[in-house]
Amino acid sequence: MTEPTTLPAPVLDWARSSLGSLTVDDASGNYSPRVWEVTRHDGGDRFFVKLAASPASFTRATFAYRHAVPRLGAGRAPGLAATSAQHLALIVTAVPGTALSRLQLSGSALETAYRKAGALLALLHQAGKLTRSTHQQASTSLRRAADRAEQYVEAAGEHLSAEQRKLVMVRAAELRLLDRLPLGYIHGNAEADQWMWSGPRQPMAFTGFGYARFAAVVEDFVLMACGAWAEEPRLRSAFLAGYGRRLSDEEKHALACLTALHAATFSLRGAARGQTAAAERGRRLLDRLMREAHA
Repeated sequence: MTEPTTLPAPVLDWARSSLGSLTVDDASGNYSPRVWEVTRHDGGDRFFVKLAASPASFTRATFAYRHAVPRLGAGRAPGLAATSAQHLALIVTAVPGTALSRLQLSGSALETAYRKAGALLALLHQAGKLTRSTHQQASTSLRRAADRAEQYVEAAGEHLSAEQRKLVMVRAAELRLLDRLPLGYIHGNAEADQWMWSGPRQPMAFTGFGYARFAAVVEDFVLMACGAWAEEPRLRSAFLAGYGRRLSDEEKHALACLTALHAATFSLRGAARGQTAAAERGRRLLDRLMREAHA
């Protein structure tokens, strides 16, 4: 399905009814094809209009902005200005800073950024109230992740080697045996693309809550384990220092399993979409994980 490159007219009309007269800027180059930056003529306030990818994503993001994000404190995440279930659209306030992934930080500055990200993610993990239903949702999240990975691998064909498929299946089976992991409210897409950095003296802010949900909190570490933590282990130490605790042995095991599952699904999705570089990156990660398992 082709993404819209301009803000659809019905959504623009709704945004204007919510905010007043607006100037619209295409933010797709900096964010995604489903995000537009708008500026209110009266006062010059900046907002972002976001179209959710699905009703489920809309529901997750709306819940996050209404119930969890306020617990993070002022300036640490966008605020919710308006929602439209009809259009699957949200209007959120702009937060200062630049996505960390777009900056060239290094050394102690980068470690400081990861330490701040760890502290903020710890707040988010405690932000949502675990009720009976959300506890059930969180406690079964790893089992659902294992089920999804197995479905991908069964449909993999020649995209994965026999040894790669075996690794994923073994890790999925192991993941189902882990049932005493910390639960909480996770961001679901915790990586530098979503971290807004304004300098060491300013608060870090998180954006992009379309995948936020109740789950085992270790699931929020997978993208970092596949990327920054693997490339620069000192960033793992800095992040966990900010987070306030080390991972338990059971969480480390779960993270190893989840990393293998993510690598496989990332590779297969890349192949399905014709994204050769993404598919190869996933296979390389699987090869590294196999080497580590045999070491």
